[in-house]
Amino acid sequence: MAASRIRLALAAGLALAAPLSGAAATEPEPGYAWMVSEYEGNASLVYGSTETGEDFTFFLSCNNKQKEAEITVYQDIEGAKVGQPVTIEIGVGSAKVALKGETATDEMSGFVFGVVKKFAVKPVVAVLGGAGPTLVKMGKNELTLPDKGRADELAKFAKACKLD
Repeated sequence: MAASRIRLALAAGLALAAPLSGAAATEPEPGYAWMVSEYEGNASLVYGSTETGEDFTFFLSCNNKQKEAEITVYQDIEGAKVGQPVTIEIGVGSAKVALKGETATDEMSGFVFGVVKKFAVKPVVAVLGGAGPTLVKMGKNELTLPDKGRADELAKFAKACKLD
């Protein structure tokens, strides 16, 4: 009898915690924020550490001089090898965009992550302009980035990025 009460209490606790864990995932990680950096006529929109420019999860760059955009989603793709094709899907609400890229790595972390180069940036900006958290998918990986702070930083990025 006591065991069934414990199971019931545990099940009720888990049922209540499940919706809260999804809500918590849409809040910024401590020390992380959406930020824009403008440099030499170019711009980048980053969800990353406010303390160091080397620690980020999402990086969208706009190189106006070379007329190229690039996205890096810095999340380890387990089992992937460098140079494999990868699709990065970005969604906000019902709006989505899928970009074809490839896996890459850096020497420091050994992570294998996704990179897309030379794509039309305006459709990505349009999707990111929606309300709600950003869902980023790469293969089996899913990453939820918060809405908080994105709109203001995205507006700065869109103004600085002259690409289509």
